[in-house]
Amino acid sequence: MAINAALRNAALRPPPTDATLNVMRAAQVLGVHPNTVRTWSDAGRLRYYRINSRGDRRYRTSDLNRFLAGAAEGPAPDVAASAGGLRRRRRVRTAALGWAVAAPHETGGQTGESASAALEVMAELGRIAASVAGAPADESTLLGSAARAIRDGPAFRHVSVWRLGHASLDPIGIAGPAGIRLAAIPAGQGSLGAAIAEPGRVIETSTRDGAPAPLAGLAGRLLACSIPGPAGAWGALIALTNDDTPTAPATRDLLPMTASAIGSIVRANGAAEALERRIHWSEAIGRIAVDIGSRHDPNLVVGRLVDHVIAMFEADRASIFLFGDEGSRRTIASRGLSSTYQAAVSSGDLGALTTAAVDAGRPVFAVGFRDDPRAATFRASVVQEGFDSICVAPLIDGESGTAIGSLNVYHDRPHHWAKDELDAVAALAAQAAGAIRSSAANTQLATWASQLQSIQQLGVRLNRLSDVSEIGTAIAVELNQLIDYHNVRVYRQYGDDLIPVAMRGQVGEYVDETAEQLRVKVGYGITGWVAANRVAVNLLDAAKDPRANTIPGTEGDLDESMLLAPMLFEDRTLGVIVLAKLGLAQFNDDDLRLLVIYASFAAQAMANADGTQRLRRQVKGQRDLLAITESFLATLDTEAVLKSVSERLSDLVVSDNLWIELLDRRGGTLEPVIANGVSAVDLPASNLPGQGGVAGWVMEHNEPVLLADQFEDPRVLYGADGPVHGGLICVPIRGRAGAIGTLALERLGVGRAFAEEEYELVQQFAAQVSVAVQNAQAHAAISRQAETDDLTGLRNHRSFRYALDDAVARGEPFSLLMVDLDRFKLVNDQLGHAAGNEVLRLSAGAIVRASRDSDAVFRYGGDEFVVLLSGTDAEHVGPVADRIRSAFAEAAGPMADMRAKGVEVDASAGIATYPTDGATPEAVLLAADRALFVAKRDGGGRVATALDGEALAGELTLQAPTPIDL
Repeated sequence: MAINAALRNAALRPPPTDATLNVMRAAQVLGVHPNTVRTWSDAGRLRYYRINSRGDRRYRTSDLNRFLAGAAEGPAPDVAASAGGLRRRRRVRTAALGWAVAAPHETGGQTGESASAALEVMAELGRIAASVAGAPADESTLLGSAARAIRDGPAFRHVSVWRLGHASLDPIGIAGPAGIRLAAIPAGQGSLGAAIAEPGRVIETSTRDGAPAPLAGLAGRLLACSIPGPAGAWGALIALTNDDTPTAPATRDLLPMTASAIGSIVRANGAAEALERRIHWSEAIGRIAVDIGSRHDPNLVVGRLVDHVIAMFEADRASIFLFGDEGSRRTIASRGLSSTYQAAVSSGDLGALTTAAVDAGRPVFAVGFRDDPRAATFRASVVQEGFDSICVAPLIDGESGTAIGSLNVYHDRPHHWAKDELDAVAALAAQAAGAIRSSAANTQLATWASQLQSIQQLGVRLNRLSDVSEIGTAIAVELNQLIDYHNVRVYRQYGDDLIPVAMRGQVGEYVDETAEQLRVKVGYGITGWVAANRVAVNLLDAAKDPRANTIPGTEGDLDESMLLAPMLFEDRTLGVIVLAKLGLAQFNDDDLRLLVIYASFAAQAMANADGTQRLRRQVKGQRDLLAITESFLATLDTEAVLKSVSERLSDLVVSDNLWIELLDRRGGTLEPVIANGVSAVDLPASNLPGQGGVAGWVMEHNEPVLLADQFEDPRVLYGADGPVHGGLICVPIRGRAGAIGTLALERLGVGRAFAEEEYELVQQFAAQVSVAVQNAQAHAAISRQAETDDLTGLRNHRSFRYALDDAVARGEPFSLLMVDLDRFKLVNDQLGHAAGNEVLRLSAGAIVRASRDSDAVFRYGGDEFVVLLSGTDAEHVGPVADRIRSAFAEAAGPMADMRAKGVEVDASAGIATYPTDGATPEAVLLAADRALFVAKRDGGGRVATALDGEALAGELTLQAPTPIDL
């Protein structure tokens, strides 16, 4: 036996795990052919775990093991033909049939052998009936065995069992000569039709009269009688004798009894099938409940359910609809239905059949639906779709008791739904309704979890940003992952102002609205109200809210919903997030909750950005301080250093005005050196120390001042516009003996105070400014000393060479006057070097007094002087030279004691002009030197020009100055 072989094979392999196997693997586990597995499962002996729309079965290994264990305890139920008739493989009792067989009367030619044969037939039919009491069998196999038992008893030539269908009689069980193939015949045709029409009567005819076509060619008598069913004839039984002689009464009487026994077998098998089906469906519904209950995706849940329905009821199509507003419905799962049909039935009319099912609260079916009056609305779509039967099971919400949809099952052939089937589909509909509700709840929870996870991820990305505008832009771009909106604005609060740092429009870009237009005050408008009260709001109709203000230039009566949430951090409002969407009531409480949570993450990011910016400003401030310190090594120009300080400080500390003032010791006043900002041309009055004003107070006390609002400080002096609100920092620039100036920053507006770290940074910059100014002043003194002749106070030869190079580099005309003292050596030789030094000092003073303000006087070396006359050409240099020489003579005049001793000091001068007399510094200087030589060679006391010295160009070279006081 196959089952015993399966047991032997199973013992040779380890037990499989509790997985699901296909037919091929299940056959390997059981040790049988795959077709045997299919036969056992079709007969109900081996249950399958699930079956899909293609008919593919899946089995649990645990079910296979239980099947093997049950078979090991005793023979498996089976029905099979053998030479001796039908044998049972399970111990049963004939009395289970509930009826007894009595021996027929021996009349006519009936013998005891005939009675014994009849008893044997009835006993065999009883055994067949008993065999299906425990487990149903395949109907054709079962009735084929019954037909063979009847044929072999009274030695009939042919016996067949026919089932009455919708309009035909179909052969189900056949026993007779080989090669005979019976086909369905019309229900009212021939002797079979007559037997159906007259229940309980045996119709006997010749095969030539009314026999089915394949039997008409066989000689014999044809006996036919109806097989009783629950309501009328179930079908018909026919038997063909071996010859055409009239049938014995005992044989005729046996036929109704065997027909009645067959009816009992059919009913017993049907009852067993119904019981098995109920058990199978009950288990299947349980498995389906577990299956769909483990799914959280609504689409997957309903899709799996539809697959199970098709497998359970051998349906051709199935679908699940959810009801909408005004009688509409939408398909959420479908198998086998065309999109055209689904669209046709999704209109505003549920249809009479669905309405009847909803009103009744239980499944309703229709056979031949295309001709059913309840299909009137969709008849054309039903005809086009091609199905015959439909069952509609309402999906009832267990909480509200209302129908939320329907489970529809379709069969292409007529399918009359039994009560147990309707009960099963009702149970599945209940499972579907619960699963949809649960999956919807799970989906909502999953959505919330996903949203929270998204918020955390977005928050992490926000915290990676360190710039307020970048954070605002990220909020505007990424927030639509959580909430569907059309426009978003992100405000940052600074004092009493809410300033938009990001704005984004998905429906209508922000084109006409500027950031300045969207700027609002705390407490004004709905945005200002949210900032002031720290409360999130959901405006279902923003235009009707009395707190809302319409942006100038936009539509005031627009149907718009708004969602606003403050960004709160440590009980401080850092800003407000505003979402807008066209239409009324577009946001719900979940959206508001998400925005509040996200706003808290955004506030944390903003606070982190503030801290990062402060730290960066501090670091940048320190770097800038180092850079400024390094710049002192590159330049010691006071004004350049102060300009660099102001530029770097403006980048670090936001202000409306910045100015640096230095003390003018000659006039005793503070003079602005740097003035940047909106009030650069209208600085506050600069006062002397001790004469009022914040700057005067700082100079007098040599201490810094930080004012949160200068409007409230009496030391502040104002201009013509009167007192103003705003923060003020004023710190001293210190010198060695006290304050030498002030550095001040100002912010205009209420609530615009400077932070403590900004105050400290300004003081650090002021300290560097103090060092810079002191170094620049010291450098200027050293530079002046290096470029000045100690004896005469004039600029020395080195300074002259720099000035001459610069004059030529500028390319503008200038003249050069070289002056030399005549007979100066006699002064030193006869009167001493002290007298000579006095003559040099008097000569220098005379030359400076005779020169113009635009002229520069230098001591060239020894008793030589140089005057650089800028902007003076050859035509105008002569009178200037004569005036200078005359002034020298007058200065030397008072030295009577020199003349008394025979020392007469005079001066000679040589003139050269650029670019007429030379194109380079050396050429101009050489031309003036030759002219001076000509003047001295002619006796001195005169002025010569470069033209006079051209005659000596070939014999005179430039001489180095006398190395005195250089």
